[in-house]
This record gives sequence, C-alpha cells and structure tokens, in this order.
Amino acid sequence: MANCGKYFKCVDTGSWVGLTNTIALGILSGAMTIVDVVAAVLGGVAIPGLGVVAGFLFVAAIFELCAYLSGGKLICIQDAACTIGRLMKNHPVGSDKSGFEKMDDDFTMDILLSPHSPWEEKSEIASDGVQGAFISEQPASKNHGLGFAGVSVKCDNIPHTTEVFHVEVKGCRVHDVCVVLKTLSFGAPVVGAICSIPLIGWAVCAIAAAIWLAVTAAATAIAWATTHVGNINDVYDPAAGKLVPANPDGSGGDVILVRGDWVYDSGHSGWNEIQPITLVLKLTEVVDPRFRSMDKADQALVQDFKKEVLDPWCMRVAEANDPVVRDAQQQPENDWHIHPAIDGCTRDPVVN
Repeated sequence: MANCGKYFKCVDTGSWVGLTNTIALGILSGAMTIVDVVAAVLGGVAIPGLGVVAGFLFVAAIFELCAYLSGGKLICIQDAACTIGRLMKNHPVGSDKSGFEKMDDDFTMDILLSPHSPWEEKSEIASDGVQGAFISEQPASKNHGLGFAGVSVKCDNIPHTTEVFHVEVKGCRVHDVCVVLKTLSFGAPVVGAICSIPLIGWAVCAIAAAIWLAVTAAATAIAWATTHVGNINDVYDPAAGKLVPANPDGSGGDVILVRGDWVYDSGHSGWNEIQPITLVLKLTEVVDPRFRSMDKADQALVQDFKKEVLDPWCMRVAEANDPVVRDAQQQPENDWHIHPAIDGCTRDPVVN
C-alpha cells in the first residue's frame, strides 16, 4: 500500500494559471522532443553561449512541466469531499493512454451518483440538489472560461449516454520520474557550456551530450518501470471483497463511498473529479435496493437517500478522519483491545 496522493495538490481558483512555458507545452503536446533540446544545446559549438541558454531553458521547462503534472492542472473545488455512487466502469492503469500519456498511471473509476439510474439524462442527475453539483460546472472552471465537457458511459439498450463522476487513485510515476528528470535536467546547461568552449570541437561536445542522454534515459526508464502505479487497494480494504462494476446494460454495480479532493481537471477536455482519492468503502450490502434500481429517482427518493445513506455515512467517515479524533486514538487510555465496558477496567485516579 502506498500513499502516492501526498505528492499531488490542486491550485486555488484565484491562483491558477495553467501551463505557460512554451517549451513545457511543446514537450507535453509532443510537438517538441529531446532531439530538439539536444540540437539547441549542441548549437553552442556554432554560437558560443547558445547551448547554455538552451540548457537552462530546458531546466525551467522540466520544473514547470512537473509542477503542472503534480497539481498545476487541478483547480480546487472542495477538500475532503464525500460522494456515494454506483460503480459503472473501471479504467486499469494505462488502458486509455498511449506514449507519454502513460506517465499518468492513475487507477480510475466512473461512478453513477446515487440514487440515480442509468436511464436518467444528465440534466436530471445534475439538478437533484444533493450530489448533482459534482457533475455540474463550477466557478473553478467557469471563471477561467475553461469549458465543461463532463464524462459519460454508454450502456446497452439505453439511447443516450449516462453521465458519471470520475474518481482517481493516484500512482507515483509522475512524482518518481520527475525527481529523475529535474535532477538530471541540469546536465543540459553543463553540456551546453562544454559545447560553447572555443575550439573544443564537435567530438567532445557530442560525447558529453551522449553521456548525459544515456544516463538520463537509463534513470528515467528505471523510475518509470519500478514506480508504484495507482492501485485500488491503496485506498480500499480488499477484505471487503472485490469491487464489481455495472453490467453492460447499466444494472448492478457495487455502491461505493469515495472521499478525496473535489477538483476540476484542466488537463483534459474539462470535467470535475475526485483526485486524489483518500478512501473507498463498499456499501452495497447496507444500502437499500431501492437506492440502486434501474428506475428513475424522483425527488422524494433523492431526499430519502440523503437522509438515510449519504449524510450519516459521510459524517461517520469525516469524524473518523478528524485530526482531533485521530489524536485521541493515540492516547494511552484509548489503547485497549477489549472495551472497558466489558473487561471492567477503569482509569487510574489522577494523583496531584
């Protein structure tokens, strides 16, 4: 079990600026490769000083790109948000990504906000007055004019797509690879300086660049391959049983509680999500079947769900994670294996 989520953060909406570094944007979009960087660094042979400047620009781009990937693309909406929904689809690590995108090694899930049915339109779910806000555009994105696309899944025999809420268990690859890249990026201006020394020639310059590239490539490959990727068991007790997604027609699917930071992810076409997830609980067996049927939810059912399931469970989870409660659990008088009401033990009197 790993806590990769600790390496990621969101940015307050008033402080968000996105990715502004041109080189970083080029690397992220694939328009610029390491070959372009090396060409600029080697340019120091022809124009002394050019390689050093190019090298430092590369360092700045790597640092900004890593900061962006570690949270600069996420705009905060609410810390420690709690939602309950039906698991519709799992996305295993890397299943929907290719190439450089695989650096994002999160395990993701799509949930249908309870007590709604796959047959409901997005507008019906979003306007329920309880959990619908999770899939609705918020000031975090609206104030920046970023657009809002949302996320949906297609169920058999249902004419429209079903709107879902995206939640992510963070992996450590972005952090681990960035540690390597940020450290070794300083080799770029060093190589640039070597190439800028008069009369040193292409041979020595090329050798220095080759050594830097080889070390960077090897270290990056090791970090990439040995990292801890997103795993549901990082935030979920597997003893509770395997989490089962809905059937192709949208029926079934485990009901789960998800706790974590509610954010807008500007790194995609635009949607809200929970990331990083800090806790997942399986509630299927304790949730009344009427809250997970294929029938559309009316307002009375939504309010019953809020009163009977959402509010009490989210309150219990929040209480269990309250710093005051956690501190009290560490006190000696609470370090027992058999409850005092059963074994008859009492606290020793305080002696002044």
